[in-house]
Amino acid sequence: MNMKRGCLVALSALFAAAFFACSDSSNPGLPENDVSAVGNADDGSPVSKTVLPEEESVAGESSEQPAPESAEPAVQDDSADESSADESPAVGEEPVSSSSIESSASLDSILNIIFPDGVDGVDTARHDPDSVGVWHFYDPRGTHDNPDFAYGEMTDPRDGMVYKTTTIGGQVWMAENLNYFDIEGAASSIKNDWCYWDKPENCESAGRLYTWNVAQRICPEGWRLPTKSDWESLLQEVGADSLNEILWKGSSKLKSKSGWENDGSGTDDFGFTALPAGMKFTTSTQDGFTYHGCSSLMWAATEADGGAADTLAYHMYLDCSNDNAIVNTVRKINGLSVRCVKE
Repeated sequence: MNMKRGCLVALSALFAAAFFACSDSSNPGLPENDVSAVGNADDGSPVSKTVLPEEESVAGESSEQPAPESAEPAVQDDSADESSADESPAVGEEPVSSSSIESSASLDSILNIIFPDGVDGVDTARHDPDSVGVWHFYDPRGTHDNPDFAYGEMTDPRDGMVYKTTTIGGQVWMAENLNYFDIEGAASSIKNDWCYWDKPENCESAGRLYTWNVAQRICPEGWRLPTKSDWESLLQEVGADSLNEILWKGSSKLKSKSGWENDGSGTDDFGFTALPAGMKFTTSTQDGFTYHGCSSLMWAATEADGGAADTLAYHMYLDCSNDNAIVNTVRKINGLSVRCVKE
C-alpha cells in the first residue's frame, strides 16, 4: 500500500509540474468565480470573507463557494496586501486565489484530477463505501431521517411523489429535496437539471440539482421557492445567530443527525433534515459534480442586487466542517438542491 501511494505521489508530482507550467490563472478544481472563505477571527469567533475575480467583481455582491473537499475553509483577509499572495495554503487545503494556485496545490486535489473516480487505498473516508455514518447515494431514501420527529406529508400532484414536511415558525417546509423531473425543459438542448453523477438512482436518495432559472418554476402548485428573507427567518426561528450579513452561527439544528462527514452531522431538532447532497458546477472550461457528503446548497428565489442579478442569485449553504450557515450568492447556472415552502 505504501509503495502504491508512493508511486501515486511521484506521479502526482510530475503531473503537478506539468499542470502548473502550462496553467493560466484559473483553478480547474473549483467552480469558476465562486470563491468564499469562512474561518475564525483572532478572538476565535467565526468570520466570513468573500472574494470575486476581478472580471466579475460587483460592489456589494459576492459569489460564495463551499469549502473544498477534505479541507477546512481557508480564511481570506480583505485587507491582505501583496505579501499575502505568496503564502501557501495549509496541507490538504485548496487554494483560494489565482496567485496561490500558481504556487501550490495539495496532493488530494492533484489525485482528484488524475483519478476522479478514486484510487483504492488513497481515497479519504468520504469516498470509502464502508465508512461508518457518512451518507451515500445508495442509502435508501429516508435512511437519515430523524426517528424522533413527527414529520408531516405533502403529495406532488404532478407525479404522485410524497414528501415529508416540517413546520418551523409558522411556515411549512419540505423536509426533503425536491425530486421532480423538469418535463418543461426536457426538450431543451441545454440541460438544466441533474442527478448527481448523472445517475438517476442518485435522485432517489438526494433529490435533483437544478439551475436557478428552473428552480424558480419547479415547485408544485401551492408551493414556492423560498426567498432570501425566508431563509433568514428560518435561521432565526431555529436559534441561529447572525454574525454579519452573510454568516450565521448555529446550523446544526437543520442538519440530519447522521450522514455528514468530518463529524459534521447535526441535531435535526426541527425535522428539516438537510443532507450533504453536493452541487453541479459549470465553468467556461469544465463542469462536474462536487461536495457530496460535506455540503448542502439550496436555492433562494432572490437575485443578487444590481448588475450582478444577470448571473448571481442567493442560496443557503451548510458545510460539514463547521456549525455555520451562509446565505450568499452563487452562479445561476450551477445545479443546487431545491426545498419548497408552502404559500
